[in-house]
Amino acid sequence: MDDLRTIFAKDRHSEPPEAPAPQARQVERERVFAAVRAAIVDGRIAPGTRLTERALCEAFDISRTVVREVIRMIAAEKLGDFEPHVGLRVAELARKRVAEIYEIRTELEAIVVRGFLAAASDADIAVARDYGQRMLDAAGQGDRLSVVETMAEFERFMARIADHKVAAEMLAQLNTRVSMLRLFAMREPGQVETGMEGVRAIIAGIVNRDTQAAEQAVRTFVRRSGESVLRHMDRQTDTETPKEETAP
Repeated sequence: MDDLRTIFAKDRHSEPPEAPAPQARQVERERVFAAVRAAIVDGRIAPGTRLTERALCEAFDISRTVVREVIRMIAAEKLGDFEPHVGLRVAELARKRVAEIYEIRTELEAIVVRGFLAAASDADIAVARDYGQRMLDAAGQGDRLSVVETMAEFERFMARIADHKVAAEMLAQLNTRVSMLRLFAMREPGQVETGMEGVRAIIAGIVNRDTQAAEQAVRTFVRRSGESVLRHMDRQTDTETPKEETAP
């Protein structure tokens, strides 16, 4: 895997937005946090990787104070485990935990789409349709990260319209890990196309105000996504596990 200087070369040389002196450190912290978070989510930094304070300081040319704040923020999103005086180890999700996340996510998203359709105005339905088109456009351009980010934004929008605060909070807690898993799913052959079929089905149910069809489409979409992630994890395990040699 590329070292952190290579991974963050563009971020290292990007100019942070101007801000008053008291806000400068916060601006820098948010910029670095966004870069590290994106690199973990899109797989440029592999699960299990150790991110030391020193390596991050050198990668971004920033102080240890800012790095420590960024590490705490990454750990708070459950993307890594904080190691005092060392840094962060990027989280590795066990197969069982991934299956649990998708089981919970299935129910949460079904609750949200039901609540959304019960409360949505015609204008809200139009916004939902636009989200669907944005996902399809991003997929057509091969921009997997934009697909995932738009999906998360769409879910937040539906939860807000549904006014289901508990479901929204639980989805928010899972959001970053789910985004990472969605990108894993899209690495499986044909999964992007299958996923977009699911998006079309969900949007069709919403546009037709067919709650049963929309909920079934959501459940099918999440189930297939989960199965794809687990296949990807199994394939990685098979690749990394050394084969036993047969004695002659």
